[in-house]
Amino acid sequence: MAVPNFQSNVFPPGSEYGMVNLTVQGFTAGQMVPAQFDQTGRMLVTEEPLKQTFRVAAVAQTFYSTAAAVIVEIVGSSTMTVRVKRIILWGQCATKFYAELTLGRATAVSSGSTFTSPTPGKMDKNDAAATGVVNVYTAAATSGTGFAAFDARVMGISPPAAGMIAQPVTWDFCLNNDKPLILRGTGDVIEIYNNTTGLGTGTFGCMVEWEEDNS
Repeated sequence: MAVPNFQSNVFPPGSEYGMVNLTVQGFTAGQMVPAQFDQTGRMLVTEEPLKQTFRVAAVAQTFYSTAAAVIVEIVGSSTMTVRVKRIILWGQCATKFYAELTLGRATAVSSGSTFTSPTPGKMDKNDAAATGVVNVYTAAATSGTGFAAFDARVMGISPPAAGMIAQPVTWDFCLNNDKPLILRGTGDVIEIYNNTTGLGTGTFGCMVEWEEDNS
């Protein structure tokens, strides 16, 4: 059985501090591939994702609270698999200091008609255009068909005149090797639903990050 082949030249003559020049032959798909090391012997490894990655951001959106309603919605793609990595949401309102939010999945978009779909920003300008869509609702928007909540959070809210900033709510699916929220097709929808009414005049903002591939 073949084994990795190590070659080294440690502290060559004439070197005051010494250099390490290692070549390691490893196994990848049945072939021998050299591993690269720096001068201290540490393997050179990149953790930069190769998948197309996008972000959408919105601020100063009207925080509708006359009735419970969807405020943010992420819609899957007809051509790519969408992997939602991170969602951040914050707000300010006049009369209450919290909002109860649920995060869930539906099989269709909300019936609400007052929304914007911010243009996604690319993490790499060479990536193709995003195919996933984020809708931000600012008026009555009932949940999509079959909405089923799988997470709930309380979001702190800062009154505009309080001179303080409440902590945002963050759903982070990048920690501890978590699995992202995976959307397959336009009939796969993630929604953030505000359950707290009577918030008074207020605004909210959000950031959504996701990856796309053809898996």
